[in-house]
Amino acid sequence: MEILVVEDDISFSKVIKEALSLWGYGAELVTSGNTALERMRVKLFDVILLDIYLRDCLGYHLIRHFKRIKQKVNIIAMTGYNSRELEKEVRRQGIIYYMIKPFDLDQIQVILDHIANKNYRQNC
Repeated sequence: MEILVVEDDISFSKVIKEALSLWGYGAELVTSGNTALERMRVKLFDVILLDIYLRDCLGYHLIRHFKRIKQKVNIIAMTGYNSRELEKEVRRQGIIYYMIKPFDLDQIQVILDHIANKNYRQNC
């Protein structure tokens, strides 16, 4: 399963990538929304870990673009600045999970393992 990590905090994204690698997942890191869209057009990732507040855009504005490129992409939204309105807006766009920073990386592993198992069962 290939994962695109869209996170402008480079040290945090490296921690995520290292954990993903330990769990057996391939991952690519990008720090901007524009780069994320470019990469998604080149390589159809299975999962996107998407920071909501990026330096160049609001991450949740990218969700509809990702879904146009790959309709069934699994998007996990991450934010350190939460509000009920924001969460409602982001969830309305069809993400699979909404995470508030800081969070335990084990949460991501559980979600990804669930997605991987679900995809495996669908392909059998």
